[in-house]
Amino acid sequence: MHNRALMAKLLVLLLALPLSGSLISEDENSMEDKVSVPSGGSEIGDVPHRDPIIESDQMWWDRTSLDLNRNGIHDSLESDDPMQWVGLSYSRSVQPNDVMLLKSLGLEPKVHVPAVDALLLGQIETELLDDLSSLEGVVMVEEYGKLRFFGDIQTPATKASSSEVYPHGAWDLGVTGHGVNIALTDTGVDSEHPGLSGKHIAGYDAVCFVHSDPMCILAGGRQTDGSFDPDDGNQHGTACMGMAAATGIGPDGEQTGFYGSAPNATLIDVRIGTDVGAGPFENYLLEQEFYESAMNGLQWIIDNKDTPWQGVDESLHGIDIISLSWGITSHEGGGSDGQDMHSRILDEATLAGVTVSVAAGNDGPDNDGFSGMGSSSLSITVGSTDDQNTIERSDDTIAGYSSRGPRKDNGDNNPVNELKPDVSAPGTNIIQAEGCVSSGGCNNNLPGQDASSNSYTGRGSGTSYATPAVTGVIALMIEANPLLDPLTIREILKMTAERRGDPTYPDIDPYWNRDFGWGIVDARKAVELALHMANSSEYGLVDWTKQAHILNSTDQGAKLLLRGHSWAIEGQVSRVEYRIGDGDWKEVAYEQDNIGGSALTPFNWSLTIDKTRIGSTVQNLEIRAVGDAGASVPIVMSVQGHDDEGGQSNLVFTISVLAATLLASVVAISVVKSRFDRGQIEESAIMAEIVE
Repeated sequence: MHNRALMAKLLVLLLALPLSGSLISEDENSMEDKVSVPSGGSEIGDVPHRDPIIESDQMWWDRTSLDLNRNGIHDSLESDDPMQWVGLSYSRSVQPNDVMLLKSLGLEPKVHVPAVDALLLGQIETELLDDLSSLEGVVMVEEYGKLRFFGDIQTPATKASSSEVYPHGAWDLGVTGHGVNIALTDTGVDSEHPGLSGKHIAGYDAVCFVHSDPMCILAGGRQTDGSFDPDDGNQHGTACMGMAAATGIGPDGEQTGFYGSAPNATLIDVRIGTDVGAGPFENYLLEQEFYESAMNGLQWIIDNKDTPWQGVDESLHGIDIISLSWGITSHEGGGSDGQDMHSRILDEATLAGVTVSVAAGNDGPDNDGFSGMGSSSLSITVGSTDDQNTIERSDDTIAGYSSRGPRKDNGDNNPVNELKPDVSAPGTNIIQAEGCVSSGGCNNNLPGQDASSNSYTGRGSGTSYATPAVTGVIALMIEANPLLDPLTIREILKMTAERRGDPTYPDIDPYWNRDFGWGIVDARKAVELALHMANSSEYGLVDWTKQAHILNSTDQGAKLLLRGHSWAIEGQVSRVEYRIGDGDWKEVAYEQDNIGGSALTPFNWSLTIDKTRIGSTVQNLEIRAVGDAGASVPIVMSVQGHDDEGGQSNLVFTISVLAATLLASVVAISVVKSRFDRGQIEESAIMAEIVE
């Protein structure tokens, strides 16, 4: 965990990448009767800004689209409302004098959020906004958002578990999430549920933190050391944790098929909402205070990312993943640009070494951008597919409710971080782990009642439910390779995903689609690549901004011909290299001279492998792009050697990268039409045997 945090920080220092997206309000159980929209079936919004990426000294507050008149106040706050809910962002750490100054103005700060150098003030008079924006150190007066919560077949469909359809799942590689802590940040979790029993490691009640919660006051306040175990008065949190990590055990001890993606992962239960979603109605007069508990809960996670929890083995210390199946609404037209306070705190969590899995939202194909949380530049934003209640993925479509990309432009001249969602996963009509809620026959508030007799009932739909499926896959990857940093994890998920839909902006990225992101998550391939990198000393620090992809492949018996392309999201690619087995790295051949170029300028390369030199063995072939800050996530495939005396040859792809995308002619055809095909690529026949 310490290594992941260190590598994340080093990566930021080396790349200096200007990185910095909305989730919705709809009843998830009502989603199942919605009609899925085929890829490309809706209009595309404004194309992300495509100017070349250049280094800029501008800070986020000088370029954000949330303050177009550049007066240091969110444009949405400039209204006739006499009272507004406000937070202050500073250009530096908040000092005691800042708090004293606010108190002298009659204001009492409610929550300090050090991760983003911010203070939440609650509801104040609008006439004070100009004065607040002029305070020393204040760079933005921000408006509170409103938090909205957005769930059998799911686990085998992600290829986490094996099935008759996909006989080789990620669990077969020996990983089930053991030793990985998931901070399920939601309505709390009924950890007495038989499928969740024994998972609770630590907990925190951020709702109780809020100053106006009378139950919190009467109880003398909750503990901040992780010793509290929140209950779930809503069902949402229990359902989400079940989809991430349920063991499938039923109330009678029987083994059901309702596993989560990572059945041995453990729980850090961070409660930010309860019975009615936006805080318990008996405690809250105004839903904006839920925003305060959400921000406080996320700050607590960052503060405790390495905490040695009492009573557990050292292997279970700290926090590895944040799972967020909700979002904060944006007040700006077109959603958030990722520079709002709640998106920025997720970026900070990522840089601190905690991987963030967050829902894209349920606004459907006509959504107006993404809200906070899902707009975070560094998080893994998850869209939802409709698996048609089959494990087979060929009939999967994008769910009709799943929010489409891109995110609103944040003005940093980097169009890639506007490409949200990142990946997609099954989230439609999913069976849920049943919590003990007051709306059913079980009530947490009655003595002796809990979820220990509950099973898996009811179905729900939403990106809320796709997100924990991906959270579980991330847990499998971390168990496979504990040294992976969050940005490398995201890149592996993107590269190993099963491509769907035509590229939306091929000039920016030839594989991203506004419905599916980079594709449907493939747990098996993601874990394979994570394990490969764990077993190689070559991948200590990955530069995820460098890209290497295969376009087509031809097996000629004794020779294997590969053609691909590479580019840099930021900086330059200095070379593309390959090796066979543990041999020396060698450089590929290039189809043009200007292989360096500028960011987002691709170049083509080719590679011929003489398989007679491999003999009769099977060897790994690796290909990677290299820049000043390190090498890309590699392409990895296994190559069967050729018998020089006329034996049969075959190329077996156990590809850990790009899956069907590398083989789909539709991608190659799309690339031909873009500047990502500089070498007039001709479609080649693929004679490889594909092995799942």
